[in-house]
Amino acid sequence: MTDIKKASILDRGNRKFWYVRYQVFFENKSVPPFEESTKILKAEKTLKYMQTQYLPAWIARKQSELSLRKHKSTLFSYYASIFLVDSETLHDYKNTKYRLERILADFGSLDIRKISKLDIKQWLNALIDKRSEQALSKNSKSKYLGIFHQVFGRAHDDGIIAQNITFDIKLPTGTRRDLSVIEPFEKNEVNLLLQNSKSLIYGEYLYYYLGISFNQGISPAEILGLQYGDIDLNNQTITISRNITKGKIKETKTVYRDRTIPLFDSSIPYFVDLLKMAKEKRSLWLFSKKGGGPLTDIKDIRGTRAIVKNNIKIKADTKWYKLLKDCELKYRDLKNCRHTFAVNAIESKAFTLQEIAGLLGHASLKMLIDHYARWIGSKALEADKSVNIYSDTSSDTTKKSN
Repeated sequence: MTDIKKASILDRGNRKFWYVRYQVFFENKSVPPFEESTKILKAEKTLKYMQTQYLPAWIARKQSELSLRKHKSTLFSYYASIFLVDSETLHDYKNTKYRLERILADFGSLDIRKISKLDIKQWLNALIDKRSEQALSKNSKSKYLGIFHQVFGRAHDDGIIAQNITFDIKLPTGTRRDLSVIEPFEKNEVNLLLQNSKSLIYGEYLYYYLGISFNQGISPAEILGLQYGDIDLNNQTITISRNITKGKIKETKTVYRDRTIPLFDSSIPYFVDLLKMAKEKRSLWLFSKKGGGPLTDIKDIRGTRAIVKNNIKIKADTKWYKLLKDCELKYRDLKNCRHTFAVNAIESKAFTLQEIAGLLGHASLKMLIDHYARWIGSKALEADKSVNIYSDTSSDTTKKSN
């Protein structure tokens, strides 16, 4: 039984409207009081009128609304569906939908009134990345928790639950993204991947993507955004000014990502082939569909891992993952190809750290150091111990004393 037991009219100081304060009892459980504006001006109606005339009618109307709500679904999935409709205009809708589907698999059939904070916390703590099978970072878990906020918020707005319990849930500290998961490939592994990826069983473009990523360090979205005119073979330069993610063509993230970088000799064969393929397709894009339009997302090259539901494989497009398996290499995210370039550039000593940051499109050395401190730090021990950086100063001082 959901019932209103207490209600009163409030004068909220300088606010121009009268307010009503009321308390609802959900199945004999008292909950914190609610407040809402009556939209009736204090200048128009007296307190006595509000207490004797308005309030009884308001209570009857509100009680009727609560009685009608008893016939609504109280399933988590019902309020999740309302949230999903409201989210259709969000730029991150696809990811939101994916996360909600993971939540619905375990909570969809449950009565939202009976889901506890502990249920949600335990579920969040057990979340793993389905590709790497590693625990999700705190940042990723917070996105799932944000969806719980929204779904419970709609149930609260509808009067089904007394309060949104999800706002009391705190994610444990110490679960931020671990940069140690950067796992560059060894040089022999790079050669193995490039050699095997030539086969069309891994798709039309994986071989060329890997060749560019390993040799240039350009990000996945930026590689997809490369056009015919961005490649200058004569001057050996690459202009990077756009990226493609989830079907959207955008300018590079920030000013420092809009850059022109050298085209290294090792990359030229890949670009020569891609330029030829683009010309044959009459396409502006180096990585394009059959009709010449741009690929929509790195998944078009990488593929997705097989998805199994109820012991039935419902989707399998495993270009990158199959290549790793066929090469007998453990799973690593495709971004590690870019990391491989960065680590090898550092270890080659052919570039300054500032040059490497510029090649990668990092805003500062701090960003480079934050990512690759493990490899940069070890280089300090290799410094020439015979160097005396004050040798000139010492010499000048000696001359003066003489």
